[in-house]
Amino acid sequence: MNNCPKCKSKEIYRKALDDLVVYCDCCHHSWEDKQPKRPILETSVYMSRGAMKGKHNVTVWYCRTDPERYSFSLTYGGGVCSFEEFSEDPYLSGSYTTPEEALEAGIAEVKSDE
Repeated sequence: MNNCPKCKSKEIYRKALDDLVVYCDCCHHSWEDKQPKRPILETSVYMSRGAMKGKHNVTVWYCRTDPERYSFSLTYGGGVCSFEEFSEDPYLSGSYTTPEEALEAGIAEVKSDE
């Protein structure tokens, strides 16, 4: 969300990039967002052969259907992989119990295209 839902101001901030609470400088309203600004976990995987040769980024975020679980997203080059598993966020995949499990699943997804 880029604007305050109460006053529509763009002057909003978080106290930390991994914080879910967003504050408005104009009207002092606060609300909880669904995702932090920074991924929960991230890593890069380099593929040395195949059509998808190069650096792939795997990032872990909160699952869209259950905030107690985690999902991963993949980027390659300048693009983002679309999984279409969640209508609210087509770029997330899976629902895992731990961030580490989601990260491993993302790495496995990259390596399955080798």
